[in-house]
Amino acid sequence: LGCAVEDPKMATEFLPLLFVPQLLFAGFFVRTDLIPKALQWAQYLCSLTYGVRLALLAEFGECAKKASPVGFEMNPCKQLLTVNQVDEDERGLYWGILWMLFIVFRLCGLILLRKKATKFY
Repeated sequence: LGCAVEDPKMATEFLPLLFVPQLLFAGFFVRTDLIPKALQWAQYLCSLTYGVRLALLAEFGECAKKASPVGFEMNPCKQLLTVNQVDEDERGLYWGILWMLFIVFRLCGLILLRKKATKFY
């Protein structure tokens, strides 16, 4: 985002445009299945979604494998992972997508910077 604008102050003004969708689509405040179907595709572009899923797996992955405690219909850890659409078998996929997004966004920044450099000279 900082590569696309000329003024650093303007780049900081665009930060909410970057962070608010990340928080919205990562499942922090609203479960992703409650987001309208027309907007659900945007969660796959947000790197925070995969970071949160990996953090949930790191924190609750082992707990989810245990039997459910007495008085619970389902293991609370397993239920948390299910509600957040986290799958233990897709841990590698989450890492792969995070790396892919990192590379794609870096390449986009590089392309923008090259265009700005050729425009300057």
